[in-house]
Amino acid sequence: MPGEHEEAQSAKEMLQGAVAWGRQRLEEMGVFAAEDGLRWAAAHGVVMSVWRNGPIEDAHAARPTSRRKSLPDGAMFARNTWLTRQAYDALGSDDRYRLYKLEDLILDRDTVWPGCGGTLTDFGWGFLGEIQKHVKKRIDRLAYVEDAVGPEDFLVFAGAPQIGTHVDHYGMPLWPACVEAALLRLRGGDEEFWREWGELMERVGPAPDRITADLDAAGKLLLESPWELGAEVLGWFAWNPILSRPVTTA
Repeated sequence: MPGEHEEAQSAKEMLQGAVAWGRQRLEEMGVFAAEDGLRWAAAHGVVMSVWRNGPIEDAHAARPTSRRKSLPDGAMFARNTWLTRQAYDALGSDDRYRLYKLEDLILDRDTVWPGCGGTLTDFGWGFLGEIQKHVKKRIDRLAYVEDAVGPEDFLVFAGAPQIGTHVDHYGMPLWPACVEAALLRLRGGDEEFWREWGELMERVGPAPDRITADLDAAGKLLLESPWELGAEVLGWFAWNPILSRPVTTA
């Protein structure tokens, strides 16, 4: 049977292989060409792993109760993008405990979520124990990997497995193009989009006044801090093709 040294060496080689694969994938997706692209990709990956792909999804799908608020798509949009920004900031810090401070922030039960009008307790009641267990387990794993591979390779490890088709999400390389395309479409441009999606957009209904009153200001918020638009406005964008990437973007 292999000893502890052999097992540790095997685990290290597996991590190194994962990092090499991840670096290639991120290169293919244009992450390294974007400003701070690697840190944004890692932030997105951390949020996907630690938060989004966890028990909060069960709360999101569950019916509200007398104790638990409904957690609609717009609130999830706001929460996910805000946490991505917090993860991005944390990953730029030299604080050796930054991942655990991010854990504390995610699991804070009392602070009102920006743009959402509720707390983790309000939205996650009935799932709080599972959420806490999941977050702590994933953060511990990420901290272990960072110790094993070092800071830069850790960012690659954190970002690459989670990206997939998410290259057009907030903070990712194609997000600016998606926001620009949405503003163009809201101004009546992109004829091909309206030919393909016009009927659906009629069913979706008109854009909220918060958007149409000042498209430039709304676009800036959508690009840099979507949560500031509020969950109700973001609910209109959720699953809405108007934010899809332009057809000319590879």
